[in-house]
Amino acid sequence: MDFAVCLAQANVWVHWVWPIALFLLGLCVVVFVHELGHFLLAKLVGIKVERFAIGFGPRLFGVRWGETDYCVCAIFLGGYVKMLGQEDFKPLSDDDKPDPRSYNAKSVGARFLVIAAGVYMNVLLAAGLFVAVGLAGKDFVAPVVGGVSADMPAATAKITWQNGAASQPASAPAMQPATGPASRPGAVPALETPDTLQPGDRIVSIHGDSVILWAISDRIGNFTDLAMTAALADPEDKFLFTVSRRVGERTLVGAASIGVKEGGEGLYAFGVRRPDSTVVAPLEDLIADTPFQAGDRIVAVGEKPVAFAWDIDALQKKLDGSPVRVSVDRGGDEIVVTLQPELVGPRDLYWLDDGTQIRGTIVGGDAEARTLQIRLSDGQVRTVPADQLQSDILSVLGMVPRQRVAGVISGSPADKAGVRPGDILLAYGDQDTPTIQQVLEINKQVQGQETRIVVERDGKEVVMKVVPTSREGQALIGIQQWPDREHAVVAHVRAGSAAAVAGIPRGAILRKVNGQAVVSWSDVCRELSRLRGKKVAIEYTAAGQDETAEIPQLARAAYDASEYSYQLLPAGTAFEPLTERVVQPGVWASLKWGSRETFKLVLSSYASLRSLIRGQASTKTISGPVGIGGAAVGFARRSFIDFVWFMGFLSAALAVFNFLPLPVVDGGHAVFLLIEKIRGRPLPVRLQNIIQGVGMALLLLVLVAVTWQDIAKMVSKLW
Repeated sequence: MDFAVCLAQANVWVHWVWPIALFLLGLCVVVFVHELGHFLLAKLVGIKVERFAIGFGPRLFGVRWGETDYCVCAIFLGGYVKMLGQEDFKPLSDDDKPDPRSYNAKSVGARFLVIAAGVYMNVLLAAGLFVAVGLAGKDFVAPVVGGVSADMPAATAKITWQNGAASQPASAPAMQPATGPASRPGAVPALETPDTLQPGDRIVSIHGDSVILWAISDRIGNFTDLAMTAALADPEDKFLFTVSRRVGERTLVGAASIGVKEGGEGLYAFGVRRPDSTVVAPLEDLIADTPFQAGDRIVAVGEKPVAFAWDIDALQKKLDGSPVRVSVDRGGDEIVVTLQPELVGPRDLYWLDDGTQIRGTIVGGDAEARTLQIRLSDGQVRTVPADQLQSDILSVLGMVPRQRVAGVISGSPADKAGVRPGDILLAYGDQDTPTIQQVLEINKQVQGQETRIVVERDGKEVVMKVVPTSREGQALIGIQQWPDREHAVVAHVRAGSAAAVAGIPRGAILRKVNGQAVVSWSDVCRELSRLRGKKVAIEYTAAGQDETAEIPQLARAAYDASEYSYQLLPAGTAFEPLTERVVQPGVWASLKWGSRETFKLVLSSYASLRSLIRGQASTKTISGPVGIGGAAVGFARRSFIDFVWFMGFLSAALAVFNFLPLPVVDGGHAVFLLIEKIRGRPLPVRLQNIIQGVGMALLLLVLVAVTWQDIAKMVSKLW
């Protein structure tokens, strides 16, 4: 057999067959344990069990043992235990003399125990799986600050450092707050260090009144605990962070008060970004113009060693545009690549169609009204129409470079049309040298229609046809755009800008700035940085004619060199998160850890539902059977222990869902029993049947909706 065929088959097995098989097996175990709880308690209290089924619908196969039919059914989305006298899927009937072994003949307390037993078993299964994970050890994202987001509470939080922090290693003991006054004999003087959160700071603990903190304890074990605490908080909540920072040979400990603010998907966040390593992450089907491969570890930039992503960020601030040698560890071999840093402009500057400048941060939006909210530098929030707001990675004097294709999503319309990374966009539809916003607008106008796209490739013009399609509600062709910095060609000129006033047209090729030859946009910026307050003459070629445009005096408002910087890594480069292996030192420690993880996930599931009901979280965060299966496959691909952890999470989530007060599920039956206990008799059979019927219809409707949402997400990724 051909080696390539063998390799492909092996990849299919590892990437698809084995993970899917694991998921189906895991789902069987979770459902089996849940139904086993009902079965055992029913037998214990003397209820006859007619069927023990995995799945719903038509019976596929099974065996009858005693009075019970043990079987597997066609619709593999759960399971059920059919007890004598209990019906989930057909109307109940009045029966004055129920069979003494029927469900309805038993006391309310006995029936409640039977109904709740499935939930108890799922909680126990989750705890058992987490105990196994704790003993084996699992990698979690470290509770470390990777950065802070502007306009979020973490960005302005002030740390009060404890004076006299002892010199000690940054291990678990070092995270304990130092005690005693700084003036005591032998105290170590405080070090000079910033009083705001910095990349590399470790979040040791969080104190507050949040319910989730009561579940996970104040000590933060991984980054998920941090994110979960914020996501499930109330808007007025404040939390006291204990932070440790390594400064030289010492570990300093301090405290900061941090609130929450609405972030992505409607959830609250502190504004602390995830910590990243320097290991290059897979590009997820993106064909990119990059020298890196997934799994590469960047070990040095120039002569400076780097260990974390924030080390690279710090070095980027010192770049001057010169080529940089980057050392990479690739499978144990050290290779060196030379990168040309790419110029980027102000990140907080936006423009309206009329050229009005807006400086601030986008903090929200209304998709239906198609508006965006921008928090201005003075703290005020301004609402603007989304289709009138422009933003570019690079703009010089109001001149916007042409767009280069930095990446193409595999299988996308652009990929099928033949667009490749490195192509420069010359035309799209009827628009020459389109900007990022214009490409997006054209996508919406011609969605589903074959449209002309022209690119420059290796100095030649290439004409192709592309059909924009919808992905996650947007009309896209599947390209990642990045400015063409190598050629000082003007794709667009902003209204009212210095370049527009000087008369520089769209399509102009810049040749000289005050007599100095320029080729790239970096050249243009280098010359402009020398001319602040002076007259500027820009020579260019347009429509085959050589022209000169003059700016009488280069004002800071038109060009501020300090707002321009260089980005070292190619567009789309992402890193794997910084992880730490969590292993429990023995069975007792693992039992405590597993119990806490279970309690945390159960409680967080209820808190998440609360957020959905309040409208704080988007329904897009909900996953149905397809989404859950996809997540399980993803965890199985990582490692078996990651998959075991996910099945523990799924078992805990199933326990929560099953005990919601909804008809058909266990929680609905429990509500009926509570009502019966309070009234002294059950609800009328006819009313129960109506409630069950409506509940079943709503449950099926929700199931169809979330499944459709899952499929839509999957299809959008596959184009």
